[in-house]
Amino acid sequence: VLRSKADYGMMVFADKRYNRHDKRSKLPRWITSTLKDAHLNLSTDMALNIARDFMRNMAQPQESSNGTLYDQAKLDELAKANANSNGVGLITM
Repeated sequence: VLRSKADYGMMVFADKRYNRHDKRSKLPRWITSTLKDAHLNLSTDMALNIARDFMRNMAQPQESSNGTLYDQAKLDELAKANANSNGVGLITM
């Protein structure tokens, strides 16, 4: 888990075994509920780009009154954008 001083973080599952459903099913529900197929099989470059963009976005001042920067629509948009990648799995939260 990579964490920031503002207490947000991301998990990187850099093991190919996490591409298999039987291995992912052993993870806690709070992880599997956010891990989408679009987050799987990312190339290293794509995972680094997503991680960099996530950290930059999270470092910006929050505009939302409820304390979250991404709503479900934004998360879905990010998942679709990453759907065509392959290699490393990545969760941002």
